[in-house]
Amino acid sequence: MAGEDWVLLNSVRGQKSFQLNFKVFSLFSSGLPNKDIKLKIKSGEIVRKYFHCYATANESRLYSKDIQNLMRIKNCNPALDKIVLFIAISKVKEISSYDEFFVKTVKKIFLGHPSIELREIYFKDNTGRDFSSFQSLFEKVKISADPEDYILFQNRSGYGPFHENWYRQFVKQFEKFDSISLCGSTINFLDHPKRSLRNDLPHVQTYSFLTKVYFMDMLGKAFPASNETKKLDIVLNGEIEMSQFFLRNNFKITCMEWPDLAISNQTIPPISSDIKTKVKAKHYFYHRMYFRKNKIKKLGQIIPGMVLWMNFVKQGL
Repeated sequence: MAGEDWVLLNSVRGQKSFQLNFKVFSLFSSGLPNKDIKLKIKSGEIVRKYFHCYATANESRLYSKDIQNLMRIKNCNPALDKIVLFIAISKVKEISSYDEFFVKTVKKIFLGHPSIELREIYFKDNTGRDFSSFQSLFEKVKISADPEDYILFQNRSGYGPFHENWYRQFVKQFEKFDSISLCGSTINFLDHPKRSLRNDLPHVQTYSFLTKVYFMDMLGKAFPASNETKKLDIVLNGEIEMSQFFLRNNFKITCMEWPDLAISNQTIPPISSDIKTKVKAKHYFYHRMYFRKNKIKKLGQIIPGMVLWMNFVKQGL
């Protein structure tokens, strides 16, 4: 294609940056895989693709929270030309006609969407819960992705998006600092209370977070906790360990709640409790517990949520 070039970076371990058309792109000096990385360049800029991976399960026949989330994704402008959407549904129950209606209608609502391409919606085994879903979704993404492409992961506990420009703002926060590996809505510094009372284990809370294909590849063949069956092990070896893996490798994490912080294991916690129910910033995604703790906010979502659900069902009939 005219105006496009491919740049091959050979065995980039330890290389800090490279110069292209007088623009410097950071490649971070630690934790790099010892393999070639091929970047697509157009007019001196890296050409990226943007993926959205949504994970849920089929416990509820009504899929009410999922419907509201997916209708918000459909209706809120991400401020990017194209996002490729994958949806994984963990099979908690046998697939029923309700599940088939949900899948059929999701396909209909995104058919011909100007900026979101629903690439696939599918069912999978429930072992590992969200983290096996993230693993499965990432395998789908890898088929057509390059290392510098972005992935926004969301599960059904991440309500949203609630505002326009949602995807681009996550990218903007991710690119605000050098050496960022994960950008979440929120970050928790606390260990799980059933393991310890430590407050020096910062980790992105995985109900909504952005990363790159490059960083997910660093995790190896298996996503953290993708084969775990106990909820505690999924939290410890999944949510906490994923962030800690990158922090141990001298990368940093950031979040929308504290946009001026690039967080490491040495960062002093800005708060002594779990922030997700007490957020102050304008958020594109809120954890479900935020609405349980904030009754007025919850009441304010009842009628809009019902409208979204009814519009979804209407389109499926």
